[in-house]
Amino acid sequence: MARLLVLSLLVVLCTALAAGAVPLLNPIVIWVNEQYHTGGAYTAIQTGPDGRVYLGTTFYDGFGRFLVLSPGGREFQLIADMAAATGESAPGPNAQAKIHTKPAVAPDGKVYFATKSGEPAVRAAQSAYPGGHLLVYDPQTNRVTDLGIPRPRQSIIAVGVDPRRNIVYALTDPEVHLITYDPRTRAFSDKGEFAPRPPTRYLVVLASGDAFHPVAPNAMMRYNAAAGRIERLALQFSGQGTYESPYALAAGPDGTRFYGVGEDSGQVYTFTPGEQAVAVQLHGAAAPEGYALPGTHYTMTAAPDGNIYYTAVLRGGAEGALFIMRLSTRTGRPEAVGQVAPLPPSGTRASHIRRPSRTVLIQGSTAGPDGTLYVMTAYPLRILVFSRLAARP
Repeated sequence: MARLLVLSLLVVLCTALAAGAVPLLNPIVIWVNEQYHTGGAYTAIQTGPDGRVYLGTTFYDGFGRFLVLSPGGREFQLIADMAAATGESAPGPNAQAKIHTKPAVAPDGKVYFATKSGEPAVRAAQSAYPGGHLLVYDPQTNRVTDLGIPRPRQSIIAVGVDPRRNIVYALTDPEVHLITYDPRTRAFSDKGEFAPRPPTRYLVVLASGDAFHPVAPNAMMRYNAAAGRIERLALQFSGQGTYESPYALAAGPDGTRFYGVGEDSGQVYTFTPGEQAVAVQLHGAAAPEGYALPGTHYTMTAAPDGNIYYTAVLRGGAEGALFIMRLSTRTGRPEAVGQVAPLPPSGTRASHIRRPSRTVLIQGSTAGPDGTLYVMTAYPLRILVFSRLAARP
């Protein structure tokens, strides 16, 4: 009887695989202490080379927090409150409520991030906002240093680091100016408007130090680090599929190219910059069996196995069906890694926490050096940990 049961299960499994079913993924769920946020965080998650995970939160009408998760840990620890870090203490709509920026880790291990107003940057209230602060955290000293406000009354939505010259980049919102900061001279330099409004939260920086931001529908802006100037590059397409200017971008492991995914379409691309243009390889889009595009594809990250991982939320279930997707850099094909099992509700009773989203809301992702994938949801704020999912073979 037991043998027949095993055989029956194998038949069911093989039938499901043949029909295109994907594995069910059961991540570890880490809840972020509610005293550090109002229910959300936006893009601001990044692993360091030592496996620590840095997270920036949002606290509306108050001050965001910068947190860290130790490798293998289950609870985020406070590094800095943005009130204390910036010296601004008045709560309200013009407080340093958000850390929108995906932290950028410099070659010396220092971690750069920045603040943003709690109000949308295009509102009139921005005129009363002092401006976003650029900050740096030194893991060696456990100290956060405020480097100042690069551009008054402008929030900062993205940061990056030129690994060759150790120059820091900050992208402002809503004017979308690219600002550079030199840690040796402690000087800011405004390089001018870098992209059309509104900007995305992704600023790609390659090993050359060149920084990129998309310009819909058919161009890419580049900051040429060697020349110190902003350039507009045309896109040259090849491959199968269509092009939707991507929101989520990720630099490749080799630092010479980068990748993107269309937010609605799920179309995946490889961008290879040249002197006068950017070559775009179209890889098409993938949807698991039983699900259809469009969907929501909002995060992307490179991983130690050399592949590029991204998330897809497709219609289905109470919250929407969440899938972990992957672009295989070996085959050039997008594929579903697995479907995330239904997630537990927050159960929060704190009055300052905003109402949970009716659908799963993915805001950020990053991969650790051991191949562990971290995916952040907002409303409720939780980190999904997929242990060694993207480890080297």
